[in-house]
Order: sequence, then C-alpha cells, then structure tokens
Amino acid sequence: MFNRQFAARLLHGPWPWLAVASLAGWAAMLGAPAQLMLPAFCGSVASRVSDGLWSAWTLALAFDPQGLLVAWLLMLLAMMPLLLGGPLVYLWKRSLRRRRPLAIGLFLLSYCLVWTAAGVLIALLSVTAQLLGSDSPWLMLGLVFVLCMLWQASPTKQHCLNNCHYPPRISAFGWPMLRDCLRYGLTNGFWCIGACWPAMLLPSLVQQGHSLLMLACMAWLAYERLLPARKARWRWPLPGGQRLADALAPRLAKYLSSRCKSLASRVPAR
Repeated sequence: MFNRQFAARLLHGPWPWLAVASLAGWAAMLGAPAQLMLPAFCGSVASRVSDGLWSAWTLALAFDPQGLLVAWLLMLLAMMPLLLGGPLVYLWKRSLRRRRPLAIGLFLLSYCLVWTAAGVLIALLSVTAQLLGSDSPWLMLGLVFVLCMLWQASPTKQHCLNNCHYPPRISAFGWPMLRDCLRYGLTNGFWCIGACWPAMLLPSLVQQGHSLLMLACMAWLAYERLLPARKARWRWPLPGGQRLADALAPRLAKYLSSRCKSLASRVPAR
C-alpha cells in the first residue's frame, strides 16, 4: 500500500520536477572531484589538527573557502528535493498565479540559508567525531549511529517531524506575502534540520561508501516525510519495529512480573 501511495505521489504535482532536481544533484556530486565531497573536506580538516582544531579550520577554509559550501550544497541538492513536495504544493495553491515563482523562490532561499548554517555545525560535529575516533574510526561510527538512533526514537524528533507538516498562513499581497514566504522557509528549514540532521551527519563520516549511505538516508527521509503526523513519544526508530515492540511489550511485562513474584516467594520471611 505504501509503495503504491509513494509511486502515485511521485507521478503527480511537483514530484517529477523534484526528482529531476535530485537526480541533477546526484549527477553533479558524483561527477565532482573527490575533494568536493563533505567527508573529504572534514577529513582534510581532521588531518591538519596537529596545530590545533581552530588552526585546522582556518587553514582549510583559507586554502579552499568555497569547498565546504560547494560540498554541502551538492549534498543538499541531492537529498532534500523530495522532502519539499508538501510545502511547494501548499505555496502553489496559496499564492496568486503571477506571484507563485516569487513565493517559491523566497521559500527556497530562506530554506537553503537555514540549512547552510546547519551545514557548518554538522561539519564541526563530523570533524570532532573523526578526531575522537582517529584510533578506532569504526567504533566512533558505531557510537554516532547509536546516538542518531536514540534521536530518531525520541519524542523531540517526532515533534520536529510533525512541525514539518504544519503550514502557516500565507498572505496574498505586498510585503506580508514576502515576509510569510521567507518565514515559512526559515521555520520549515529549522524543523527539517531537527528531523534530518542524523541522516546528514552519518554520510559525512564515511568516505568509502559515502554515496550508498547517502542514498539510503535519502530514501529513509523521503519515507518518513510521507508518514502522517503522530503523537510525540518514544518509539522504535526503524520501520516495522514499533509493531514488534508493541506486541512484545505485554509479554515482557508479564514475564518480568512473574519472575519478580517467583523471586519474592523464595525470600525467607524475617
């Protein structure tokens, strides 16, 4: 059922254009030099840290001031378009015909600005993780993965994802229309960062298999963005696991209760 719903959405509205934009981002990223990949940039910063973290950052940015920006924008272009179908459809329906390109352009501009600022923070986290795990990179990758899964399971993650679904009021004319579109891009980008930052951080830690991990994360983000808003609570972070956890929870509680009663009966009375 989900596959049919996903295919139907891809064939209508802005989805074909967004898929083309994503494919263009993938083509540009795969065709770019290796040093324009985010893991390569973060790795180059980590390799220069013998003089100190701040010196490594300033040296890397002075040597290639556009490297981080280009690498991050290519990553955004490849992974983010399929997440913007809902907001773009909403802007298309809420805007006058002659103002639709302006409304969508302002939304995309502010959305990209928020994500560009987040890219610096994610790059800092990536460099820090690579430095801390320089002796055992796979162990550090595993620890970061566990941290990301904890965030995925948390109520805060679901709260951010729910807010990605709630569109604001968009004025039709004048400065209020410009303000509302810019604000929509900023707020949607902010909540999108809260929902998606683990899927952007993990690929930045891996140089071998970076593209495959990016593709898996993009598929996951597109999947969860199509899900309806749900109550913000702790839940199993992987698809299908919540049903299993809900089914096993009563049995586990019953087993623990019986074990506690059995142990209590063995304790001699004083």
